[in-house]
Amino acid sequence: MTGKENQTYTPLSIDQPTLYRIRIQGELEERWSGRMGGMQIHWQTQEDGSLTTILKGPLLDQAALFGVLMLLYNLRLPLISVEALKPVREDEHSLMDVRVEHKSDRLEFIVTGLQQALPTSEPIETVLNSCKLADMYRVLVDFRGLMGGDIDDPETGYTRGVSQVYQEHLAAGGSPVKIAVVGKEEMIQAWKQSEELARDYGLEVLVTGNYEEAVTWLVSDEKAQ
Repeated sequence: MTGKENQTYTPLSIDQPTLYRIRIQGELEERWSGRMGGMQIHWQTQEDGSLTTILKGPLLDQAALFGVLMLLYNLRLPLISVEALKPVREDEHSLMDVRVEHKSDRLEFIVTGLQQALPTSEPIETVLNSCKLADMYRVLVDFRGLMGGDIDDPETGYTRGVSQVYQEHLAAGGSPVKIAVVGKEEMIQAWKQSEELARDYGLEVLVTGNYEEAVTWLVSDEKAQ
């Protein structure tokens, strides 16, 4: 490349929420928005009559972006471009915050802030993609710092959706993942039902109010590397 570039770029981080715009060749139906991290989907007709799909919206981090791109690849939709438009300010994104810590034998997702509904399977896709990137398949999700909101009813279909994503992960050659979920005592009763349902679908998960119990269970055998 010759000459001096005039374009300036906003500093980004791999673990911060960012507004992205993704262009792909072909048509992606709006029903896929939930699987694409909630990104808005619309289309443009090209001069030759072909369709271009544009996805735009904030993603939690670049692991979430990786998950979206992998799903588009699996759908055999050619990628035209990916743009990181701007970081998302704290007051622009969810009040529910997630921090990821890499331990020697596991990943820990520490969830804090105000609980919000989880209408899509984006969280489990982020977890699975983070596991792939870190080559680590034991996960502890700590919800003890989460406040307010309604507890998910496992019969709403959310747990089934999560389990379906996990089965697709295994079918695509992904490694088994053990997930320990730690919550406040008042959450455990409802989440135990979700645990039972998820196990019926093959997802190895433990729900507990005790952090030490969760860690002990995660490292109790060698199923997850």
